[in-house]
Amino acid sequence: MKFLVSQYSKIKKVVHSQPWSAPFLGALFLDSFGSGLTMPFLVLFFLKTSGLSLEQVGQMLSISALAGLLAIPVCGMIVDRLGAKPAALASFWLRGIGTLGYLIFHNIWGLTIAATIVTWGQRAWPVVNQTIISQLVPSEDRTMWFGSSRSLRNLGNSLGMLIGTGIIAIFNTSFAYGTLIFIDAFSFLIAAVLIAKIPLRNQSIIKKEPISKKVWAIRFSYDSNLMRFLVAVAPMTFMYVALGFAMPAFIKEISPDLSWISGVLFTVNSLSVIVLQVPLLFFTHRLNDLQKIIVGSVVLGLSYIIFLGSTFLVSAHLNFFVPLLFVGILLFSCGEQLFYPASATIVGEIGPSEKRGKSISSYQLLYGISNAIGPFIVGYLLTRNIPLSWSFFVVLAFVGVFLQCMLLPNIIGQSRSRESTIL
Repeated sequence: MKFLVSQYSKIKKVVHSQPWSAPFLGALFLDSFGSGLTMPFLVLFFLKTSGLSLEQVGQMLSISALAGLLAIPVCGMIVDRLGAKPAALASFWLRGIGTLGYLIFHNIWGLTIAATIVTWGQRAWPVVNQTIISQLVPSEDRTMWFGSSRSLRNLGNSLGMLIGTGIIAIFNTSFAYGTLIFIDAFSFLIAAVLIAKIPLRNQSIIKKEPISKKVWAIRFSYDSNLMRFLVAVAPMTFMYVALGFAMPAFIKEISPDLSWISGVLFTVNSLSVIVLQVPLLFFTHRLNDLQKIIVGSVVLGLSYIIFLGSTFLVSAHLNFFVPLLFVGILLFSCGEQLFYPASATIVGEIGPSEKRGKSISSYQLLYGISNAIGPFIVGYLLTRNIPLSWSFFVVLAFVGVFLQCMLLPNIIGQSRSRESTIL
C-alpha cells in the first residue's frame, strides 16, 4: 500500500510542478473522449452510411493505414529536430480535418483519402505522447506514468463509449452515427488549441553541430538492441487490430442485432484500465519490464483463446456467448495493461536520448504496419471462416512470447546501464 501511495504522490508532484501537464492532460482527455464516441462504431458507420461491404471496409482501412505509415518516421524526425509541439499540433489538426471528411465523402476513394489523413494524425500522436513523457519524467517513474496516463485516456474513452453506446442503442440511425463522428472531429480541434498553450520548445533540444556524411550514415542505422526489441514485440502489436476491427466486425457477422455489444465491450476495456492499471502495476512491481511484457503477452493469448471458444458456442448456447466475450475482454485488458506500459518504458530507454524520437517512432511503426495489414487479413478471414480469424491472433500471441524469451533478456540491463552512465 505504501508503494501505491508513493507512486500516486510522485505522479501528483509531476502534474503540479510541470507547466505542460494541465493542457497536455486536458488535450489527452478530449482526444480520448472523442475517440471513445466513435471507436466501437467506426466500422459500423462505414457499413451503414457508405454501402461498402465488410471486406471493402477492411481494404479501405488497410490502404489508408499503409499510406499513413510514412507519418511515423516523419514524426520521429520532426520530434528530434523541431520538438514535440509542432508534431502534436499537426496530429490533432489532421485528425480533426480527416474525421470531418467522413461526413463529406460516401464513396470508397473519398473515404480512403479521409481515412489516410486521420491515420497520419493517429500515427504521429503516440510518438509525441511517449516523447513528452520520456523527456520530462525520470526513468524510474516512467512505467507508472505511462500506465496512469493510459488510465486518464481510458477514462475519456469509457465516457465517450458509454454515451456513444447509449445513442446507438436508442437510435441506431445514420444521423446518430454522423453526430458521433462530428463530435469526434470537434474534440480533436479543441485539443489542438490546448496543445498550442503548452510551453514546450519548438526547436530541438539537441544542439546541432556540423556532422560528416559518415556520421549521417550511422544516425540512419538502427542499433542491434532496438532491432531485437522490435522483432520480439512485433506480433503483439496486432492486439489493437483485434480490439478495434475484429471485435465489432465479428459481432456483426454473428448477429447485426448485437452490434451495440461492441460498444459495451470497448467500455469495459477502458473502465478496466482505469480500475486495474495502477493495482496491476502495484502487484507486479517486483517484476522487471521484460517479465511484464512476457506475462502480458501470455494473458493476451489467453483472451484470444476465449474469443476463439466463443465462436463455437454462439449457435447452440447464445446465453454463454455474451458472458464469454466479457471474460475475454477482461483478460485482454489485463494483458495490454501489463504489456504496453513496460514496452513503452523500454523503447524510451533503449537508445541514446538524442535518438529517442527515432526509437519511439520505430516502435509505433510496428503498430502502423499491424493496422495496415490487419484489417485486410482479418476482414478476409472473418468473411470466410470466423474461428480462423481468432486462431490467427492466438498464434501471433504465442509466437510473440517465444520471440520475447529468446531475444530480450539482455536488452533492459544494457539500456539502463547506458542511461545511468549518461546521468
